[in-house]
Amino acid sequence: MIGKTISHYRIIEKLGEGGMGIVYKAQDLKLDRFVALKFLSLHLTTSNLQKQRFIHEAKAASTLDHNNICNIHEIDETENGQLFISMAFYEGETFETKIKDERLKIKEIIDHAIQIASGLQKAHEKDIVHRDIKPANIMLTDDGVIKILDFGLAKLSTQTKLTKESTTLGTVSYMSPEQAKGDLVDYRTDIWSLGVILYEMLTGQLPFRGEYDTAVIYSILNETQEPVTGLRTGITPELEKIINKCLQKSPLDRYQHMEELILDLKGLKGPYSNTATLDVRQKRRFKSLLLPAATLSIFLLLLLGYLLIYPDKRTESVWENSIAVLPFDDLSPEQDQEWFCDGMTDQIITNLSKINRLKVIGRTSVMKFKHTMKMLPEIGKELDVTHILEGSIRKYGNSIRVSAQLINTQDGSHIWADDFDKELEHVFEVQDDVSLAIARALSEKLSLKEIGEIKTKRPTNTASYEYFLKANHFSKKYDLFQNFEDLFAAEDLYKKAITLDPNYLPSYTGISYLYSEIILRRPQDLEKYLPIKEAYLKIAEELDPNSAEVLYDKSYLYQVKGQPEKRYEFLRKALHVDPNHFGANQQMGIFLREIGLSYHSFRYFNRAIEVNPLGQWAYVTRGWAYFNIGDFDKAENDFKSNLEIEPNDYWTLRRFIMLKIMQKREKDVSNLLNQYQAQYPEDRYLIYYRSLFYAMQGDSVNALRLFKSTGMNGWAKVIIFSVLNKKNAAILLMMKPQFAEYLRAPRSRYLELKNLRWYDIFRSDPRFQKILAKHKKIYDENIAKYGDTDAEITYGNGR
Repeated sequence: MIGKTISHYRIIEKLGEGGMGIVYKAQDLKLDRFVALKFLSLHLTTSNLQKQRFIHEAKAASTLDHNNICNIHEIDETENGQLFISMAFYEGETFETKIKDERLKIKEIIDHAIQIASGLQKAHEKDIVHRDIKPANIMLTDDGVIKILDFGLAKLSTQTKLTKESTTLGTVSYMSPEQAKGDLVDYRTDIWSLGVILYEMLTGQLPFRGEYDTAVIYSILNETQEPVTGLRTGITPELEKIINKCLQKSPLDRYQHMEELILDLKGLKGPYSNTATLDVRQKRRFKSLLLPAATLSIFLLLLLGYLLIYPDKRTESVWENSIAVLPFDDLSPEQDQEWFCDGMTDQIITNLSKINRLKVIGRTSVMKFKHTMKMLPEIGKELDVTHILEGSIRKYGNSIRVSAQLINTQDGSHIWADDFDKELEHVFEVQDDVSLAIARALSEKLSLKEIGEIKTKRPTNTASYEYFLKANHFSKKYDLFQNFEDLFAAEDLYKKAITLDPNYLPSYTGISYLYSEIILRRPQDLEKYLPIKEAYLKIAEELDPNSAEVLYDKSYLYQVKGQPEKRYEFLRKALHVDPNHFGANQQMGIFLREIGLSYHSFRYFNRAIEVNPLGQWAYVTRGWAYFNIGDFDKAENDFKSNLEIEPNDYWTLRRFIMLKIMQKREKDVSNLLNQYQAQYPEDRYLIYYRSLFYAMQGDSVNALRLFKSTGMNGWAKVIIFSVLNKKNAAILLMMKPQFAEYLRAPRSRYLELKNLRWYDIFRSDPRFQKILAKHKKIYDENIAKYGDTDAEITYGNGR
């Protein structure tokens, strides 16, 4: 191979060889850079299924863009069908070498751990779990930057046993208990493995050891590691507590998310505080030996790890393809068929969304490009899709012509185009034909089940369908302008559609949604409209009890009734039916954040934003979750993203003001208050925020005067007391009986009390610690009850 050119890579030298393949250093002739190429052993991809799994996993890894993750450039295959992967070439050494060669300083170890955790956090946000974190898969570059190798490539084959080629004693030593038992694994297995590495860096030995693999596994499952404080001096109890939490046998007892671990590592005090990346090059001047670059590079692509066979549904989230269906243009002579065009757009989106492997952008986002002058590549970039469907409808009398074309957003090429001339009564066939043609163009192979699900649920009456489409048009118009006249116009049209066709499910879910909006916007009308909503929803449930829309709507019903467990149950059921349902993902995220599980909410908010990137509510709700865990930069980014979509959004402005008050940014607070006052001059929260503004300036007289005029009490009063440094008054207030509502399940304020700065003045007070402990107890109970919400839900590829 040396000297040969494969694709556009010239092979320079062999770096290493193992059971997974051979690694070469090569020169990229197109971009004139060095890369590391790994050629996979032919026996690993003998079947097409194995090859496709590898490609999907490698594609997932290639989407990760983070400073602490090794970059994947390309996946390709030779003329004889041998797969290879091109990755970045780094100068440095792996931790496998580093741990053996030197005793690291504790402050340096913590810095490394934070970098590793940050890279893993990025992957977990993309639903990718590494599952083979070990020193050989972590490199420290000469610039002092951590690079995690071998991302997302552990599921290369369908073998069910670990072989000598795919695992070593070292690999087994970093396995989590659930891996060792062959159970399903999630991101908490990476937390365990990082805990093992942290233990090893600190002590120079593994926490669980044995002469044989079976002995190591027994130790992992049954034994307790020796305390790190007994093996090295200078380790504080807080650091030992962090390691012990990472190495809990049960995933429920570990850190539930990398963000929690990072915050605790960054929060270490004493000799470890102000941890920063060290200049490794300066330290290495004193080393007696430097490893040659070629030797170092051998470790770069000791990729693909051992073959972990136990299927992990949570990581199979790679989209096979992505598409945005732009609003169809009305080319009818009278230009009066907007409602019909929007209905065609909605139905094709609905049809395509039934293919879980296909990322389909939601209606809210695509409707923002109605009559747009933007170029398709620009739209594709904004919506993060590779394909766009655009089309037009010409309706004349009882005939329609539908023209549609599927376009690649990368190069503007036309993949598919067709015209359909039908009588109006055959419009459903057109919707199915267009949807199926697109699905086949974007998916290599559709199952019979998927083809069956693509078909439109058809009403028996064409006139009823027209009423339904017109009702939808007014319903969506209400969503945009919040005009109750549009909402009641939609109600009347849905009723007409139901009268003509009493068995068409979408009419019932449509009208039920309207009553949800009325109840939400007019709580005083709850008793009047809730029974009506329940009646329509009952019929819908009888028509199709397994409809995602019906299950989602039932979750809202139980939310209104104040039954959180039922709300959760039906959200979970809706996500089983449609894992990519925007509303169900967003509401599950909101539910988890509301009960105090902000870390758990990110998975759902992220998915909601993926399928509806211009849907404002996902950003503001996710931003508030970031606020609760103390990640204020991400919170601010989400609030700004939301304000770009809706510049004067009520909820975003309120939460943004709270963030800036907590950060004591007076100028920002002043500007936001002026914007808020211009839009909502009569809102009582405006007065509350002005009282907080006075409080942060130290003006207690005006702060308390304004606050009293709001009539607010409860937690709002605790916050203003804390901003005013009235520690004792705030503590006594929190201890009063009316605060008991915050101390019962399912609500927990543990993360807020732990992370928000205006509680800093209380932290040393034993009374506050008792309050915090109560919230922590509820937090732990909620994790046990709701923390594994999606254990049976598959995202992305298949069901």
